[in-house]
This record gives sequence, C-alpha cells and structure tokens, in this order.
Amino acid sequence: MPNYVIKTILACALLAAACVSFFSMMARLGRPGDEARSERLRRLHKTSGWIFVWLLLPLIFLGGGFLVKMGDGLSLRGTFHFVLAATLLAVLLLKLMTVKTHRQLLRFAASLGMGLFSLTLVIFLITAAYYILLSAAGK
Repeated sequence: MPNYVIKTILACALLAAACVSFFSMMARLGRPGDEARSERLRRLHKTSGWIFVWLLLPLIFLGGGFLVKMGDGLSLRGTFHFVLAATLLAVLLLKLMTVKTHRQLLRFAASLGMGLFSLTLVIFLITAAYYILLSAAGK
C-alpha cells in the first residue's frame, strides 16, 4: 500500500479524533450542564485527545521520510503542509505542557484546542482531501 494511502487513512482518523475532542469540549464549556454529563465529556475529550496524539506520531514519521526524499524539490502545497504541520506540533506541545505541567495557565487551553482543531482541518483539506479528490477524479 503506498504511503499516500496510509497517510490519507491516518489523516481521516486524525481528523475524526480532532472533531470528537473539539466538539466534546465545546459542548462541555459552551453548554454547562449537570456534573455527570460534564465529567463524561471531559473524559471523552481526554481519550480522543490522546488518540489524536498517537495518530499524529506515525504521520510525523511518514511525513518526515517524505520530506527527506523530496529535499529542495518540495511543491508549494507541500511547503505549506510542512509549515502548518510544524505549527500544529508546536501548538500541541504547548497545550500538553499547559494542561499537564503549567495548570495556572489552564485558561488558555480552550484557545489552544481551537487552534489545534483549525490547523488540523486546514492541513487535512490541503493534503488528504486534495488527494481524495484527485483519486476520485481518476488522476
């Protein structure tokens, strides 16, 4: 199976995990309810967040291999992908550090999560969705 197909499958799963994480926390923070519902949404957010991290690792590995193979011949779309992916990784590490070690900065976690979701969606649309559209068109 080509790396493009593997990366596309992983990217779809990554986007699904990002959606679950994003919408569960948006429901928890945006529509406060009873404590049991709030705790379930928090656990769902945490679980899908760690799934997101674990799905991102092979994508980073495969993308790094592709980047090394392409060298200076990377397309403009590939360059955008690389820059946005590096930004995604930086925001993810910042959010993890905020949540795990710098609890006094927890007020920024929601904004960082929104940034993570936005970056994930944009990266997905310029790469995996583009590849899916090309495959569907037979090119």
